[in-house]
Amino acid sequence: MHNQTDLLAQYQNETAAITPFAQARMGLKPGQTVVKLDTYGIICVPYRLSMNGAVLVASFSREELAFFQKYVNGLAGLTLVFQPGGAQTPMKIFARCLLRSVSPMKGRESIGLIDVAFKPCPPDLVQTLIDYFMLLDRLKVEYDDYKGKPISINPDTAKTMGYNNYCTIGYAGAQAKVALFALASDSADFLVPMNGPILEQDKPIQLKLFFQSFQFTVAGTLASVARLQNGVQKVRVALQFSSELVSIIEQYRFAERFTAKPAAAPDQPA
Repeated sequence: MHNQTDLLAQYQNETAAITPFAQARMGLKPGQTVVKLDTYGIICVPYRLSMNGAVLVASFSREELAFFQKYVNGLAGLTLVFQPGGAQTPMKIFARCLLRSVSPMKGRESIGLIDVAFKPCPPDLVQTLIDYFMLLDRLKVEYDDYKGKPISINPDTAKTMGYNNYCTIGYAGAQAKVALFALASDSADFLVPMNGPILEQDKPIQLKLFFQSFQFTVAGTLASVARLQNGVQKVRVALQFSSELVSIIEQYRFAERFTAKPAAAPDQPA
């Protein structure tokens, strides 16, 4: 067992990207996040969180962005609200901060990034981040455990996993819908229609999976590409670690243990 000091040392420089998965697992209420600058309250959405600080996204006009930049290097306050699964009431966390920067998001002039440093990180936020980083570490172990154990995609398994029978690829600037027929923590097998892009082995590819719980993209490499007689490509992709995918597979394997049909009892002698 790790003590709190060990965990602080282990995770103090880790940063959590605030994806829908992270929001769900932390219980973060993104619409209730506010940065206070002087007398101004800015509603924003967490983009990255660590024990050292946060990067938040907010909507600004060009004039507002210039106005709030004058508060850089000054004091700020950050309010975050969490309600983890099972909690009866929300947990409101207030952090005193130093405003490091207010800058436009590249390619999106109306979106600004607010970067704050905690002075210091509140204990409840420290614990929330430690719990989340420990979850990710556990899922990385399970990523290895589930390697090479594909799940055949059929109506029953799709229903159990909450798979919406929709999957797309992004390859060399092209997008295409594909037919997924097997999925593991480290691989995906699918068919690309005749009018899809011509794929080349060992090239990078992005796979977007649509589940009832999450829609997410997984990076991978084309492990094998075979063209069938009808012109369809049969493909296997080696997938990188995805917390969403491993979590879904974990839940599927757990449910599978309880839905497996028991062996028939042997006939009793007359």
